[in-house]
Amino acid sequence: MKKPFSRNHINQDLLRVDFWRKIALQKRPPIYVKNTLLFLLSLLIGFAVTQSLKTAEGIPQEAAYMGGIFVIAAFLWITEALPLFATALLVIALEVIFIANPGGWENMGFSNGESPSYKTLLAPFSDPIIYLFLGGFILAQGSVKEGVDKALASSLLKIFGGKPLWVMLGFMLVTAVFSMFMSNTATTAMMITLILPILSTIPKGDKFKKGLVLCIPFAANIGGMGTPIGSPPNAVAVGFLRSSGFEISFMQWMIIAVPLTLFLLLFAWLLVWFLYKPTDKGLSIKTEAHAIDARGYFVIAIFSITILLWLTDYYHKLPSSVVALLPAVAFTSTGIINRTDFNNLEWHILMLIAGGIALGLGMKLTGLDQIIVGLIPDNNTFVFLLLIVTTILLSTFMSNTAAANLIIPLGISFATMSGFTENTMFYGIGISLAASLAMAMPISTPPNAIAYSKGELATSDFIKAGTVIGAVGVLLILFFVERIVNFWLELL
Repeated sequence: MKKPFSRNHINQDLLRVDFWRKIALQKRPPIYVKNTLLFLLSLLIGFAVTQSLKTAEGIPQEAAYMGGIFVIAAFLWITEALPLFATALLVIALEVIFIANPGGWENMGFSNGESPSYKTLLAPFSDPIIYLFLGGFILAQGSVKEGVDKALASSLLKIFGGKPLWVMLGFMLVTAVFSMFMSNTATTAMMITLILPILSTIPKGDKFKKGLVLCIPFAANIGGMGTPIGSPPNAVAVGFLRSSGFEISFMQWMIIAVPLTLFLLLFAWLLVWFLYKPTDKGLSIKTEAHAIDARGYFVIAIFSITILLWLTDYYHKLPSSVVALLPAVAFTSTGIINRTDFNNLEWHILMLIAGGIALGLGMKLTGLDQIIVGLIPDNNTFVFLLLIVTTILLSTFMSNTAAANLIIPLGISFATMSGFTENTMFYGIGISLAASLAMAMPISTPPNAIAYSKGELATSDFIKAGTVIGAVGVLLILFFVERIVNFWLELL
């Protein structure tokens, strides 16, 4: 007969006690007073705005509450007092409580008529764009895990030979192409890793070192403009456009954005080359090869099929978000992506996108967007220029996704409610593309920060080249995106 407390039982109890002892002794980050004060200040400002709007003539109760929520979101996203995704979740929670009012509390919800269901305000979590981005994340995760990204990049770079001018162009094209279909942050990290051996062969003090490092984040930022999954602001725009009744397919986005992306990429290449030509005119560059195994070829096959289906959705009629489930199922069922990999996906980005969609939805349901549009001068060109410049300025010092969440719904609302319905898609796409043009500071984008961390670049390098690229991008968006959008939409 076994004793009730055997050695095994005692060992298990000791392990359990040791586990909780380690948890208790684990050093946890303190609650930062600064962030707490900023958070409380945002709530105070939001409350003041709500009360002010409530007393204003012609503004319903629900729009007043939504105005306070909008101010809170803007303050927290700009100051980053809370993590960006935490602010997004807070937006949804406040909308459910004060706009949907599922508890039926007094002085909340719609003042006239029935309040929307709380399920309506929770729907952004299952918006099709969330699944589209999830599929993109899984494609990128599988490619990185199996080394497909490095193998393809090194193979493509061989085409450009060893001359510095063409090597720089090769790195920028490869970076831009990868950034269209995977995180530009992950792409930058990969490409920076690939150029490290090359940097060691370049003589110390040669300006080309700076140019080679700088061209990577610029190409990643520009490349992210090319597809709906290339950058979170693109996803935000697609979500807002869909909620306004304007559908844009994966292929349509590329037809509109890729010409602009290519032109801007070539301009950035020539600009960086002009500023950072090699001091040694006889400099030659060599790249290192990377092999692909059977698992890697499987990833390439799924990657290729997925992209092909995205590009041909006009013929097979499968939505891009449904196609995105193909790599999700293929990689998780075969073990390419395991549970740990799946848990490590960028879920915070998905929450941030959902929060942005919910913010725009709340503004539309409460009529706040109409009130704000009524304050904007009735000048189409001036307003669009103001919106894209504001987007770039905000994105320079804060998350471009957060900036897109704030500006895109205002632009779309202005276009649809001010007699410019035909320009609604132009406004949504143009503002989202402008969010990717903010690259004048090391903190402007994660790719910039990664490149800056290598110690080769100064802040002045980003300002000097990034400001010029951003200005040229604004002009291209202002004068050509509308024409491209209208041309292709009429053709299709």
